[in-house]
Amino acid sequence: MSSRIPQSFIDEVVTRTDIVELIDNHVPLKKKGKEFAACCPFHNEKTASFTVSAEKQFYHCFGCGAHGTALGFLMEYERLDFIEAVEVLAQQHGLEIPKDDSTFIRNDHQDLYGLLEQANTYFQQNLRQQKHAVDYLKNRGVSGEIAAKYDLGFAADGFDNFLKQFNPLATEEKLIEIGLVKKNDKGNLYDRFRNRIVFPIKDRRGRVIGFGGRVLDDAVPKYLNSPETPVFHKSDALYGLYEARKSKLSSKSLIVVEGYMDVVALAQHGIDNVVATLGTATTSQHIQQLYRCTQEIIFCFDGDRAGREAAWRAAQQTIPLFKDGLEAKFLFLPQGEDPDSLIRTRGKEIFLQYVNDGDSISNFIFSKLSEDIDTRTPSGKARLAQISKPLLEKFPNGVFKKLIFEELEKKVGLPISYTANPDKLKKSNAATNNKATPVRLAVAALLHQPSLSLDIESLSLLERCQLPGVPLLTKIIRIWKSEPELSHAALIERFRDQPEEQQIQKLMSWSPPELIEPEKALKDALTWIERKTQSSRVQELIDKESTAGLTEDERQELNQLLRQKAP
Repeated sequence: MSSRIPQSFIDEVVTRTDIVELIDNHVPLKKKGKEFAACCPFHNEKTASFTVSAEKQFYHCFGCGAHGTALGFLMEYERLDFIEAVEVLAQQHGLEIPKDDSTFIRNDHQDLYGLLEQANTYFQQNLRQQKHAVDYLKNRGVSGEIAAKYDLGFAADGFDNFLKQFNPLATEEKLIEIGLVKKNDKGNLYDRFRNRIVFPIKDRRGRVIGFGGRVLDDAVPKYLNSPETPVFHKSDALYGLYEARKSKLSSKSLIVVEGYMDVVALAQHGIDNVVATLGTATTSQHIQQLYRCTQEIIFCFDGDRAGREAAWRAAQQTIPLFKDGLEAKFLFLPQGEDPDSLIRTRGKEIFLQYVNDGDSISNFIFSKLSEDIDTRTPSGKARLAQISKPLLEKFPNGVFKKLIFEELEKKVGLPISYTANPDKLKKSNAATNNKATPVRLAVAALLHQPSLSLDIESLSLLERCQLPGVPLLTKIIRIWKSEPELSHAALIERFRDQPEEQQIQKLMSWSPPELIEPEKALKDALTWIERKTQSSRVQELIDKESTAGLTEDERQELNQLLRQKAP
């Protein structure tokens, strides 16, 4: 999907938002000097290290390093993407995102979403009129309340019932595009879903993006999904995610099952933090979506060979995304059971016991890797180390990666080296973050006192300078000279998804002693940059003179620079 929200609109939304009020609604803040403080909502701590600056409209945690604007907070805390965060703030201020094609390019497929929602309504109405379909759900233990919660519907048997209903409302091409109608070899159109319970698949915002259908008898295929469409992609769609996010349990954990009826059956028994993949293997896109909504993913698979292979594929997709603070668990049901059948025959408590007894990701990995290896022998231990190390290296750097390698070391009885020691990285980053280089001080001084930009008359020297960090400094000065009323938060949003984003956010909360006098810090830094730039140019001209020779203009420039350097 192509989308671009006008920068001016983002500026407006961020400027209108009071980050203190926004965060205080989620995390109670206490006044602490010029700032506000709280225990960080992004990691466990007993002493408040999370601060919010009303002046800069910026938050920062000195414990875990989390930082950002109001948009950043919503994205992290509410697990929203950027556009969703903008929409939330815009709605709070009664603003509508511009849809002027000259300034706003967004192919949002509203016509397709509209048709899919109409189809959803049609299927729901159809279910109420089909007694045998209602009886089928009742026999499966599904109440009217749960059917309504998940918007269950029914596609009646027949060649073109749906097509007749929608032909006047949509072109044939649109109905084919959203996967509700197909064309046979003779060129005739017919309904894709016939004589099936229909399960609407929704995105995280609650929009219907596709459907799944289940037969009422033993016909095949038992389940049928919408095909790939401009708004429906099985590789990142999860059934029940929209409903699960409303559960009080979802922020703590989400259970991943394999079928629509598993989700509905568990919800019927009060377990509503459940989602399902759509008959496909778990993908990295699925994992990313889930971890944006929860701290722990609980994978629930059948206990047969196919279920264990599916679990292993899910684990391999999880490993590269498994950051500190997250959890993953793997549970296997008895042979021949699925969540639907288990909870209906043995009850909620037994199912939850399986959840509690599930393997942690580390236990599951070592159990899988140890299959067919005798880890009591030296050769077996060497084999385990050999096959484990490449996989464990894929974990993101952090405490968990260190601990799981320590676990491997205990199993083999020898130290195992691996890349990117997290302790060294932290020390290295801390040293870098605290190093008061002139360029870093110049940027930080401007972030402390933006009005200093207006005192800089010319940018020609900075534009010629090749020193690291100077292009960012130049860009900030240029922005604030042209838009002096721009807020700190709006400035940060100008760098979203750009290479300088993390650097500028870190400098926003950096307060070395030199910044007690930001005007002097900037003046000294600019003087240093000027000297370094002149020295580099002198050397460049001297080198050229000894090889290719100088033009008359270059010779005059060199003489002038040398006179300036003279005491």
